[in-house]
Amino acid sequence: MKIIIAVPDFTREAHLKKILPGVLAKLNKKGAAYKDIEILIGTGLHRHPTKKEIKYNLGNISSRVNVYSHDYKNVFYAGRSKRGAPIYLNKRLKEADSIITIGVVEPHLYAGYSGGVKVLSIGLAGEKTINATHHPRFLDHPGTRICSIKGNLFQAFIQETASMFPVEYSINIVNDENGKILKLFEGKPGPCFKKAVNYSKRIFEKNIKKELDIIICGIPRSKGINIYQASRAFNYIANTRSPVIKNNSLILVKADLEEGFGKGLGEKRFMEKMLKMKNPDKLINKIKKGGCLAGEHRAYMVAKALKKAKLGFISKNAGLYKNKGLPFLFFEGLGEVKKHIRKNYKNPEIYYLKNAFASILTKSTP
Repeated sequence: MKIIIAVPDFTREAHLKKILPGVLAKLNKKGAAYKDIEILIGTGLHRHPTKKEIKYNLGNISSRVNVYSHDYKNVFYAGRSKRGAPIYLNKRLKEADSIITIGVVEPHLYAGYSGGVKVLSIGLAGEKTINATHHPRFLDHPGTRICSIKGNLFQAFIQETASMFPVEYSINIVNDENGKILKLFEGKPGPCFKKAVNYSKRIFEKNIKKELDIIICGIPRSKGINIYQASRAFNYIANTRSPVIKNNSLILVKADLEEGFGKGLGEKRFMEKMLKMKNPDKLINKIKKGGCLAGEHRAYMVAKALKKAKLGFISKNAGLYKNKGLPFLFFEGLGEVKKHIRKNYKNPEIYYLKNAFASILTKSTP
């Protein structure tokens, strides 16, 4: 019997070093030997983790069972979704008798909430599948929105695809804004994810009454490793159901950006689009007409955010990105930020957000 444990890549804090030993112990008690178990890391189109990163995130587990990082080229065709998206998934799934998914449930721009079986349907998908699901046909649908599950085409694809495989068990982690476990849900995939989302909504979604001129955001270190990942924070503020920002507002994200744009295929496509982008409207119109490849969709979403606010980064590596023709402001520290604010804003309403991925702000309705 072959058992696959699908886990997210390391941009999400899934506490695998703590959780996996218990999972393996339960499987051992049920008669599964280590040789029967494989761990698949759902990297999508992002780069493969290094051996050091695998060891750090999985601990001694990596020496007991076979661990594989997903290769978006090593996939098989599993059919088409109800809406015509091609389904290409990791070939190892074909041989699985049982699948366990581990996910982090947190607000997600397209899925509404991440976690659940997304690690299989997207994390272990091929390029054609990711291209199709990260296309404006999905992204512009009114149901495809952060914190939205009902009527969400992207989430529907995730559930439909996973239902084709023997996913028997799910573990869903909900973290606090510091990345520590708040609550853990486990059980049958559907009910488990639903409970985790209902709990998460109470934790992550926040209404505020005032409109803001400037929002300065912190994000987890794993999300701030490159511009591709860190740029998501802009949309988590600018593209909510009811954004809290004013016209001509400023959104700043604190991030190290030590990897530049990022090293995966998607990140490289994003970089090419961002370096060429002179006008967000032109990029949006071009992609709406001609579509885009996965990775380019991130530039599409950044362009949407740029229509609502000025965007920038606060980073010790800011000097590497200034004067590169990017549509972002770059500041090396808060001192530079304060000078910019004094020069360009009069009595601004400023809001400091500890973790932009853990607090989704929406404007309260009277």
